[in-house]
Amino acid sequence: MNDPLVSVICTCYNHETYIQNALDSVVGQSHSSLELIIIDNGSGDNSLHKIQAWLSGNQSKVSVHTIFRNTPLNYCQSFNQALTMINGQYVIDLSGDDVLLPHHVAIAVETLQDHPGGIYFCNAFLEEEGRMVSTFYPVGKEGKPLARVASGDIYRQVIHRTVVCAVTLVIPTDILLGEGGYDENLSYEDFDILVRLARKHHFIFNEHIGVKKRILKSSFSSQQYRIRSSSMLPSTLKVCYKISEMNRTPQENDALGIRLLFEAKHALGSANFKAADGFLELAGQMRVSGTRYFLFKLWAKIELDLSFFYKHYVGFKQRLRSPRGCSPF
Repeated sequence: MNDPLVSVICTCYNHETYIQNALDSVVGQSHSSLELIIIDNGSGDNSLHKIQAWLSGNQSKVSVHTIFRNTPLNYCQSFNQALTMINGQYVIDLSGDDVLLPHHVAIAVETLQDHPGGIYFCNAFLEEEGRMVSTFYPVGKEGKPLARVASGDIYRQVIHRTVVCAVTLVIPTDILLGEGGYDENLSYEDFDILVRLARKHHFIFNEHIGVKKRILKSSFSSQQYRIRSSSMLPSTLKVCYKISEMNRTPQENDALGIRLLFEAKHALGSANFKAADGFLELAGQMRVSGTRYFLFKLWAKIELDLSFFYKHYVGFKQRLRSPRGCSPF
């Protein structure tokens, strides 16, 4: 009865195949002090009917609030609206195609109570085309990560590369509200909120595998480097400019320089030349130099479209993904 209340905000958009599993995973938690906010963000499939059918059989198991939209709303705006409704001490952002494993919330709460003011994250199974292909952090036979996972003050690491499995985050509600929630000027949330939280707070890693994340070709996140028309890269560039203002040390600026060249490479490969110009312009302001930088500048100037080869390169890299684990990049 004294367990902290945890609020789960579950957003569904055309997830009719998966939404019941996602919702079942919430009521199946070993931690019983939960509230659930279900958002159908203007789905065009049968998702709303699936949610309503689930509610008829499960509404007595957990405190539930619902938001049903006729048309989709920007994800960050949608989440922030739900964030104003919650009562929990901690908050989880759950996609309608992902699954919380049974002890995820209980372990997260226990960890956070031992580390006040921290941000919790853990490992996750990655499922692609209905089969488990890896874990986010590669693991050995005993399920333990093969390499050390960055924890504590990870601001510089978060800038440099993807070191946090964002779908596993459990965040103290007051901390997230103190940050103003997600940035509604962006098309996606995780890179931005990670760097803003990491600038001020320690991240606490637990090797427990707490979430099953589905990798779907239809998901918004899979469109990050969409050929010639990425809607996410402009938001990534905005976050990089934020980072340039938040940075305090030369080492943090070096990490941003690495990130900028990484994003420029993928923007160029996917023929998103306007975004590539933006990354390279900021890189110049950060005094990035070297052969790669100047080659990327030349590539951007002549706008050589190699997206056909890039698409096949990305597909080849995905097919090489190890069944035991894969790099976040």
